[in-house]
Amino acid sequence: MKHIETLLSEMTIEQKAPIVKILGLKSNENKLVIEKLSKILLPVGGLWQTPLNYSQFVEKIASANNEKIDFSLGIANAEKELYLKLFQQEFEKLTEEEKNNIYKELEKAGLDKSQIKSLSGISALGAAQLSGFGIYLLASSTLGAITSVLGITLPFAFYTGMSSVISFVIGPVGFLVMGVLVYRSFKNVKSWDEAFDLLKASWNGIKAFAIGDTTRSTLVFKYFAATRIVLTENFRNQIDENSSKIDIKKTNISKIDIEINEKEAEIENVENIKVEQLNVVSSIESEILKKQDELKSVNNQIGQLNEKIDSFKNNIQERINNKKSIENEILNSENDTKLKLSKIEKLNN
Repeated sequence: MKHIETLLSEMTIEQKAPIVKILGLKSNENKLVIEKLSKILLPVGGLWQTPLNYSQFVEKIASANNEKIDFSLGIANAEKELYLKLFQQEFEKLTEEEKNNIYKELEKAGLDKSQIKSLSGISALGAAQLSGFGIYLLASSTLGAITSVLGITLPFAFYTGMSSVISFVIGPVGFLVMGVLVYRSFKNVKSWDEAFDLLKASWNGIKAFAIGDTTRSTLVFKYFAATRIVLTENFRNQIDENSSKIDIKKTNISKIDIEINEKEAEIENVENIKVEQLNVVSSIESEILKKQDELKSVNNQIGQLNEKIDSFKNNIQERINNKKSIENEILNSENDTKLKLSKIEKLNN
């Protein structure tokens, strides 16, 4: 029962509630569900008998409903094949008038022609030809019908991920999954509340419908098969959503990368301009150093010239002083001459 154990591990307490109720269990422990399922189709409740594995369980359900299933592609495909064939059996029991009424209900539910053809094609093309969309609709309505019959409410988002299916899930096809007799009792129901009121009024009949072990086993099988389809589709939708989010994030990253590259290009351009300016600065600094050396040389020359000027000035001052000394000597000599002439004049007068 590994195939069922894996499914149960992905189901919530609410999703397992219909199974617990159908099997008459007091607990929703996976171990108890599997144990009950492995013995429900055995005589005397499976006492002193080897429990069935899931493949044997599916094979017995198929045999009880006069269906042959191909197990060569694995238990998952066999489960889906039997699930669709059981619906096909019920569909083919309908009169043409009832089938046409179902098509009309599908149109009222808002499904387009391709979606209706996907479901109506079960009878004409066989279960294997049903589209993935049709399988999902069928599985969603199976869960909706079974839970409503049992008076159990699941979060609506669990068994329909598309707004166009809302009316369809509470329509007649869901009850057809449970069998033609149930369909004919509930085909005019328009809402879950109305369905549940009708169910409470005829609860004894519903209980009689689910008394037999084969009947209960078939109902459990349909619920498990439908749940697996819906969970798988929900996971795929979540994967698609994640993929979309990832794509958006990757697009944002690409945009950011482009912006980063543009900024890095701008930085590189500015860096190049900076290098050019630094080269200009270096050139100017070199010229400044050269001019400083020239200035120093000129200052040295000026210093030397100042020294020469000072030397010349000192020499001139010496000459001036020497001139004054000579002039004084001349003056003294002239005075002496005048004195001598005066004396001569006196002597000769």
